[in-house]
Amino acid sequence: MDEFEKHIKNGREGMDIHDPDPGLWSRIEAELPRRERHIGSYLWKAAVILIVAGAGITLIIRAMNAPERNDDLHITAVRETSLYYNSQISSLYEEAKPLLTDNPDIRIELDNSMGELDSLSAEIRKDLNDNIANEEVVEALIRNYRLRIELLEDMLVLMKEKEAGNRNISDHEL
Repeated sequence: MDEFEKHIKNGREGMDIHDPDPGLWSRIEAELPRRERHIGSYLWKAAVILIVAGAGITLIIRAMNAPERNDDLHITAVRETSLYYNSQISSLYEEAKPLLTDNPDIRIELDNSMGELDSLSAEIRKDLNDNIANEEVVEALIRNYRLRIELLEDMLVLMKEKEAGNRNISDHEL
């Protein structure tokens, strides 16, 4: 420590005997040069902050919505495909209903086969929800629907042939 620091430490008690005048700070503050605050500079800074924040938020929202648009196209395609094939399957079921009531064995076999295809369809839809190779999954779903339609059409042909054979036999008996 140098001599000046020693002098201050030793003489500190003697220096702290006086309290400063309460109006001292007011006089000091009055003598300080005044800085004028320009509102324009604050507005400019606020405008820059708003523009940067707005641009950032816009980029984030666009980035978040971009995958959804692609997913929406796939979801729409799957919905349209499902509606089309389900309507065809429904019309084939309506056509087969009267024939199925006369053939309970075929109805049971058809229900079992359709149940297997339904469970396979549920797995395919799960893959679609997991976003696994959308085009391949949609194609698998379409193949599943086509198998259902083929199965129904084959059953209809068999039942109609059986019914036609039964009619021929009953016609010959008369």
